[in-house]
Amino acid sequence: MCARKRLTLKRWLALGMWLLLVGVVHGQVIRGTVTDRDTGDPLPGANVVIKGTVRGSATDVDGRFVIPNVAPGQYTLVISYLGYRTEEVPVTVAEGASEVEVNIQLVWEGIVGQEVVITAQVAGQLAAINEQFSDVVVKNVVSRDRILELPDNNAAESIGRLPGVVILRSGGEATNVAIRGLLPKYNTVTVNGVRLPDTDPSNRQVDLSLISSNILDGIEVRKAITPDMDADAVGGNIDLRLRSAPSGWHFDVLATGGYAGLQQYLGNYKLVGTASNRFLGERLGVIATFNADRYNRSADKLGINWTADDINPLTGQREPRFNSFNLREETVFRGRLGGSLLLDYNIPNGRLQGNIFYNELRDDVFVRRYAPSVGSLDASVEDYDTRTAILTSGLGIEQDRGSFKYDAQAFYTISRRRSPHNYIWEFGRDGTALSVGRAELFGLSPDSVWSLVRHDSTMQLTSIWVDSERLDEDQYGIQANFQRPFHFGWISGYVKLGGKLRWLSRTFDRERNGRQGLRYPSDTVEQCLLETLGPEWEERYQIADSVYGVPGLPIALIQKNYKREGEFGEGQFGLGPIADEDLLMELTRALQAPPCQAEYQNNTIESLGRDYDGIERYQAAYVMAQLKIGPYVTLIPGIRYERDYSRYTGQRFREVTSGFVYAPPADLSELEVERENIFWLPMVHLDVRPVDWLAVKLARTETISRPNYYQYAPITSINTWRSFIWAANSKLRPSHATNYDATLQLASSRFGLFGISAFYKRIDDLLIEVEFPAQLFRDVNGDTVVIGVPEGTNVPRAWLEGASPQLQTTVNNDEPAKYWGYELEWQTNFSYLPGVLKGLVLSLNYTRGFSETTYHYYRKERQILPGRPPRTIYSIIDTTRTGRMPGQAAHVFNMTIGFDYRGFSARLSYLYQSDIASWVNPREPLNDVFVGPYSRFDLSVRQKIGTGMELYANFNNLNNRPDEQYTGQNTQDPDYSFTRRYLAYKELYGYTIDVGFRYRF
Repeated sequence: MCARKRLTLKRWLALGMWLLLVGVVHGQVIRGTVTDRDTGDPLPGANVVIKGTVRGSATDVDGRFVIPNVAPGQYTLVISYLGYRTEEVPVTVAEGASEVEVNIQLVWEGIVGQEVVITAQVAGQLAAINEQFSDVVVKNVVSRDRILELPDNNAAESIGRLPGVVILRSGGEATNVAIRGLLPKYNTVTVNGVRLPDTDPSNRQVDLSLISSNILDGIEVRKAITPDMDADAVGGNIDLRLRSAPSGWHFDVLATGGYAGLQQYLGNYKLVGTASNRFLGERLGVIATFNADRYNRSADKLGINWTADDINPLTGQREPRFNSFNLREETVFRGRLGGSLLLDYNIPNGRLQGNIFYNELRDDVFVRRYAPSVGSLDASVEDYDTRTAILTSGLGIEQDRGSFKYDAQAFYTISRRRSPHNYIWEFGRDGTALSVGRAELFGLSPDSVWSLVRHDSTMQLTSIWVDSERLDEDQYGIQANFQRPFHFGWISGYVKLGGKLRWLSRTFDRERNGRQGLRYPSDTVEQCLLETLGPEWEERYQIADSVYGVPGLPIALIQKNYKREGEFGEGQFGLGPIADEDLLMELTRALQAPPCQAEYQNNTIESLGRDYDGIERYQAAYVMAQLKIGPYVTLIPGIRYERDYSRYTGQRFREVTSGFVYAPPADLSELEVERENIFWLPMVHLDVRPVDWLAVKLARTETISRPNYYQYAPITSINTWRSFIWAANSKLRPSHATNYDATLQLASSRFGLFGISAFYKRIDDLLIEVEFPAQLFRDVNGDTVVIGVPEGTNVPRAWLEGASPQLQTTVNNDEPAKYWGYELEWQTNFSYLPGVLKGLVLSLNYTRGFSETTYHYYRKERQILPGRPPRTIYSIIDTTRTGRMPGQAAHVFNMTIGFDYRGFSARLSYLYQSDIASWVNPREPLNDVFVGPYSRFDLSVRQKIGTGMELYANFNNLNNRPDEQYTGQNTQDPDYSFTRRYLAYKELYGYTIDVGFRYRF
């Protein structure tokens, strides 16, 4: 990108090549494994050091270690692992021997001299602590033991209790996570280092609820990446590690049934099966898994729109005023079906790995919506059927020859999203739905406004729509890494080089068919419907005219009994008159069949408005080194090169309507854009350990975030009245972040792990949504001038002739966004206490976040110049305000208390989060929306019965806490404090209970 950075890379490449060629002190290799003596389980993160030197290694996730370039002689290995006895093992490296194999078994010891039996949760916690503490980079770990002993429903739930992680839920179930307040689009998700495909039509994010936790060997969250990782991870990287097969036949069957409290549904279920073994003399390992589940994830959602654009006549102040309700009862059944096959084959000093896993998520959603407002009364019935599937496959090799280490991998991943038939039936009535005027709607509570709603069963069916959506994404690529150790006196370490090629293709297509204008149906539409439907429907239309005095079909004539009357929204609100979905479907079938087929039309605007297809090509290379300088300091400098090329095809069109019928769009033309970006990203990590119980970790990294698909796929449209333009921006640049991290960790057998971390991020070119007042005029010289149309929006000049539309698009913010905060973490167990108290395990973490972003509001200023004739010119005035970044939480606190006693295990989790910025209005702070304070208790219990059999139960959202959002928060007021006065959104999903058994043998 600049000459200085290119020179820096050349210097690193030169240093790397020099070390690769001459930097190795040739010698033998000491390699081996570190395991638990009693269970045989590997101990990841154990330190293995040659006594009296700085030479050593930390074990990997399989408990393996390698110490290269050891001269012949007598040595003593010192093996330490928090919570276990430190062992010293003599080793002889003979002259002429290529390597020495040493397998070490450590004995659990809660505190030196006091042996106790290690419990499952203690083992899981210690594995995470050792892996975190021994690594020189900033990361958090969910260990294999914790995943297996008390399994979560999916990967997102497993990650949710880590420091700085906020769970994003749908119907009470975790579907994604934000890392340090940065939304999922700022994070990457990988499986054994292979990137998962995106599952959303518009955003770069992966639905983590698709990933079953039962196939995972551990989860690692990197908050400061290294040069050998994909750079588009401003928040961090989530790596899901797959299991390797242990020796012998192992079977694991889990089955549960469950209850959902909101709709009093008893019928949830989950079934998981796993089988594994090693063959061919223990060389080939095979793990096969199967999973199927179905859960009721229903929710009652209350949305309230307040506007702060008016002045309260009683106070003379700008205050929020009620505008509309949006009440939604969502009956959601979410099911998964999947399986995986994991293979590993041991080769000398390495292994071959292959994996393929498939998971399909099906959402069956039925929605009743009711929306009284100051201007209308609206309702709808919606029926969605969506299937999302991912398939990930990879084939790789890794080998550590002692004098060098390499790995290579080829991968292919796909995601498919299908919504073949989404039905939407809309009802409406003009005029206010309230019994008072707008001036009387200041300062009222939602309950008070609800008492003013005038419910009306004469609102008529206005439209019938049937949507279909198809999303296809395919990714494939190759990556390779080469690492060579070196040793120069008091400096040792390794140099690592690597590269990656990744190809992506993506297509999104949406179709909408149906009919609008049914509130005032033409004779043709009504006649053809009645020919198909029969006499009972003819009677309904006659009653509409003679009794209700309205044209069309009022909802009163197709009502049904509502089984949850008085229960929606905890009985505080209602859904008004309820339409019978079976009758609506009968009406739709009639509209689709002869003789009404001609009236069942394609909505070309909705069908074209978001369609796109394209390709992306990525190239990456890096060079880095890990330098162990003396006994206390480790330095990891490096630089990463990333180049991305993309080509996307979309369309530009002008909406045309005639009466209530959509006509083919005007000015329809295909658009194709190509872009290329190149980044040089230097990074450095520093780890200082003056004593064996203290680690100080510092990092400076550079990362990027690429635009979402809808933000730059070339789609531009203008509405019928030429008052509004929506346009993607093909000139967008990826955001570029500079990140600083500092972590202090203390670890001991009695105290556990305590950590404090601070972070600061400066994000340049942050992508923000803006609106411009577009205008075409002639200046004082008579030249035509266009304002309010950024380059890259593909807006033709002809659209502005005789019109002044608002243009909504995305731009790169010319002001940097800043995000900073700190994290506190404490993990410990009380195994040194007497009696049953030794089974206690505790984990606490707290995150405090801050952010500042500049938001732009553009207004048009008109100036009349004197002259004959006078001339009018226009200019754009950019007014700015600062606010927080969406998704940033001010406070996040997690507490987990675990208890093990003989065959009984329990885990109580508590989550508190507050004051999360949900949406920021660029003009008026009172219109900002914030997530309200939220607290939640979850409980998991398990009881072993005999050999292999376990009974367990999960109780989620024990305190039945809803999600809430509020507006009317003026954060720019020096005396600001959060208030619950103006409720903007409330989602109730109730509690759930799952009870089942698990059998392992």
